[in-house]
Amino acid sequence: MSAFMRPSDLTRIPFAPCCISASGNLLLQVVASKETRKKRRIIKPFAIHPHRSYLARCPVECFRMLSIHSAVLTRPSNSNLFVKLNNTHKPLTSSTLSSWLHREFISLCTSQPGVPIRSLVSFRALGLGVSQADIVTLSNWTSSITFRNHYLRDHMATMDFTYTILSDDTTGEVFVDASDSLSLD
Repeated sequence: MSAFMRPSDLTRIPFAPCCISASGNLLLQVVASKETRKKRRIIKPFAIHPHRSYLARCPVECFRMLSIHSAVLTRPSNSNLFVKLNNTHKPLTSSTLSSWLHREFISLCTSQPGVPIRSLVSFRALGLGVSQADIVTLSNWTSSITFRNHYLRDHMATMDFTYTILSDDTTGEVFVDASDSLSLD
């Protein structure tokens, strides 16, 4: 659910308008304080589909359980979706959420420091056939060019060029060293 959103976006999701639609989707709104139209903050609606085969990973089921929890029922109506566990009246900070995402998810995918979850998910979505235009829109990239530059940089940083280039040749082609075929005459 959080994959295409920045931690700062996630911390600005108000709890009150969150609901489960008749079709079973989780509907929520992200208040984008960094973006404005005519000096007014943009509110972006999202529909999160349920996980069809694995209930434990289903964000809709998680929200359903959260919404009936006794601690949630007593918190203020203007509270955010993500709050502190030990004090449900205080919102979760983006740095806490970012640390948690890194510890629980990003570290399982890569050992490289500073890799944003948005890049990892964009890479996975592209590999699964989601169009680049949809990824740019869903993850709120500035433009397709920004996405390509960022995606390619992160993707190239994870490539094992040594293995790819210097592995045993299975095609039967012979690699000719430049010094074998280059003459300075």
